[in-house]
Amino acid sequence: MNAGPQSIVSLLTSANQRMVIPVYQRAYSWDEEQCRQLWDDIVAVGRRSSGTHFTGSVVMVLGGEFSAAGVNKILVIDGQQRITTLSLLIVAIAEFAREHPDKLTHVSYEEIVDSGYLILKYKKGEDHYRLTLSEGDERTLRSVLDHLENQDIEAVGESHRIVDNLALFRTWLNNIEDPNVVWDGIQRLEIVAITLAQGQDNPQLIFESMNSTGKDLSTADLVRNFVLMGLPMDEQEDLYANYWRKIEETLGADSYDEVFDEFLRNWLTVIYAPTSINMRDVYRLFKRHVSDNGYDKSGQMAVLLKEIRRYAGCYAQITMGAANDKDLRMRLARIKALDVTVVNPLLMSFLDDYDEGSFSRDDLLEMLDVTESYLLRRSVCDIATNSLNKFFSSVVARLNAAQEEGRNYLEAYEAILLGEAGTARRMPTDADFERALRTRDCYAFRRGFFLLSALENSYHPKDPRDFAGGTYTIEHIMPRNALAREDWRKMLGPECERVHDELVNALGNLTLTAYNSELSDASFAQKKARTVGGYDKELLVISKSLQDTDVWNEKTIRARTDALAKRALEIWRMPHLDHSVIDSYRPAKKAASSAMRKITFRMICASGHLKAGDTLVSFEDGCEVTAKITEDYAIRLSNGEEVDSPSRAAIRVKELETGKHYAVNGWQYWRVGVDGPYLAELKTAYLSEAERADELDAASLRAAFWDGFFDCCSEREDFVRVYGDQSERWDNRGWSVSFGLGIHGASVLAYYSRRGWVAASIWMSDLALYDSLLARRSEVDEVLSSLGGKIAWNEGNEKSRELLVRLDTDVTPEHWDELYAWLVDGLLKIRTVARLLEAE
Repeated sequence: MNAGPQSIVSLLTSANQRMVIPVYQRAYSWDEEQCRQLWDDIVAVGRRSSGTHFTGSVVMVLGGEFSAAGVNKILVIDGQQRITTLSLLIVAIAEFAREHPDKLTHVSYEEIVDSGYLILKYKKGEDHYRLTLSEGDERTLRSVLDHLENQDIEAVGESHRIVDNLALFRTWLNNIEDPNVVWDGIQRLEIVAITLAQGQDNPQLIFESMNSTGKDLSTADLVRNFVLMGLPMDEQEDLYANYWRKIEETLGADSYDEVFDEFLRNWLTVIYAPTSINMRDVYRLFKRHVSDNGYDKSGQMAVLLKEIRRYAGCYAQITMGAANDKDLRMRLARIKALDVTVVNPLLMSFLDDYDEGSFSRDDLLEMLDVTESYLLRRSVCDIATNSLNKFFSSVVARLNAAQEEGRNYLEAYEAILLGEAGTARRMPTDADFERALRTRDCYAFRRGFFLLSALENSYHPKDPRDFAGGTYTIEHIMPRNALAREDWRKMLGPECERVHDELVNALGNLTLTAYNSELSDASFAQKKARTVGGYDKELLVISKSLQDTDVWNEKTIRARTDALAKRALEIWRMPHLDHSVIDSYRPAKKAASSAMRKITFRMICASGHLKAGDTLVSFEDGCEVTAKITEDYAIRLSNGEEVDSPSRAAIRVKELETGKHYAVNGWQYWRVGVDGPYLAELKTAYLSEAERADELDAASLRAAFWDGFFDCCSEREDFVRVYGDQSERWDNRGWSVSFGLGIHGASVLAYYSRRGWVAASIWMSDLALYDSLLARRSEVDEVLSSLGGKIAWNEGNEKSRELLVRLDTDVTPEHWDELYAWLVDGLLKIRTVARLLEAE
């Protein structure tokens, strides 16, 4: 590696050298903010009489690759955004110089073109262009340069950022008093040019540690570079064109930014369920996924990209309405309208498992209906969503386990939801849902429009109305300003103030209309009789009942509320299963180790327990059934089909044999060879090795303990009412955690010590609070004694005091569930004690 200062002009005008942005680099992504910063820097240095301006580093890989015309191709792996933006500015300057030679006197159009800033004038083909961008931007940049040389050639606008930023520079040049300072400033820009030797230096390590100016690298940038950078150039271009570019196209034109990053997080949430993935961990976990599954071995990266592309298709169906199946598309659109994005990993898992044949289309549609019902019921009942992120990830893991055990997918999903009764993740009952619909303010409800439009479309299942265009709004049948009109006061009766206050925003008083401003505060009779938009001519089914009454008062509003609530119960149904079935799907106690990770077939192959060419054997009605492990660690059935999991392979074998779909535990179905071990035995052996390899250090063990504890807290409604939902807390590595009391000078602590104890305490920096509790010691001790721990009144130091109850016990992971329950109870008892302070 060589590094040294250099003017950026010398880089742009080097003879017989062209710069190429590798396919693994992100597309051009600078916008006005970054362009303005570069412009301001250039203008500032251009106005000075001397000096230079450092504008970061440019990292290049010298591969020694020359074209037939003798032009050296250099790969730019850091600095491409600045080089591209500067090239656009120089294009704008060249155009300005041609059109206004009297204003721009320090350079001419001919000098820019002839000196090679943008093109190598006498070279042909690719060698003609100084800079080659990645696919998606390249056609636009070349057309801009062709138009610069020949104005009869039209520039294409496929890359909107190139077009928009070029337009910005044209505008700024036209508005600056002296455009010469811009050209002078460019001449004084300096960089540190870092050149790497192909095959000697590691560009990936350097790339991960650098992003000197401009936009921060997105997670997608890091992942794409990790996937492609270390491969030979021809393999990079093949994987990019055939896989990565198609993934980008599936996710949308700007997917290399927020959309792609969010997709990767959701995909890894599915892969690593039940772990909830934070965005900052995506890149690290992606690299781990590659290593664990052997994708870093020769020829395996294409297999990974196929997997990512498959999930990208699922994500596009969820977020972009890309499903071809009309019924599926409508259901996903309704779920998207509820705007609970934490459900997306679960939906991705549904769609991928459906594509793999794990269940029928009818089951998929039913699961989406149940999901919509679950989300809407919780929303109507005002149950917070902040516990759902981890919950949906756990659902993915539990459904994976149910599949591996050969159980019914739909039944498992419904049982998991119903099994959360009494927790913060519960599905509201029919009684809860109906009560909320009858009593809540549905106008201020964020999903009120969704509720009314979905109620209407329930009467048009084959041809739903499109309410998304903004034409329809929510209409108050009894106006919000009704009490200002005598006719409305008379209709509402002697208790009109109470009726209006209680029912103006009730479900029964709301409908949808395209004529809200016209109806406004009119009387009920006027609203009915209006020629355009009147209720008597309304086509919406949910407003039909208004045509059959001439009175709109408490009785009719409540009657319509009841009718709409009953309709809602029919649309958003509650699943029903026997308690014995629900209980059979309840999870075993959690283990706080890597055993919770999903063990894939690929992991076992990559670990060496299985190898390509091994034969898997089972017996169907006495007949031997075989399959082969491929080089890509897939399972090839006798008919040539390839699947990626033992259970899916077993399910497909049964389907080919019987024509019916059966749930099968593939790990118990297949063995290696006729007399070899079952796959389940190899899975157990792999897990044992992983456990030994993943032995946790003290900080990681504490983090695992608290992560499980926060989950436990969120399952206890009594705890949530007192301390709030803790489900979003994570990665605490200390030996204690704190909880707010709302009392100045006091807080609550929970302790976990590997030396063999846990504790709950109230810590006080206000010594008067401690003295107050001490004066009531017998009362406090009585409250805490039921916990069975040791009560300690610690005077600590001059500035603080602590009241602590401590349990000496076995704190190894197999006992954590019991410790969680004790700590929750302890913290609730501590809160009871704290109320004594509030009473003072």
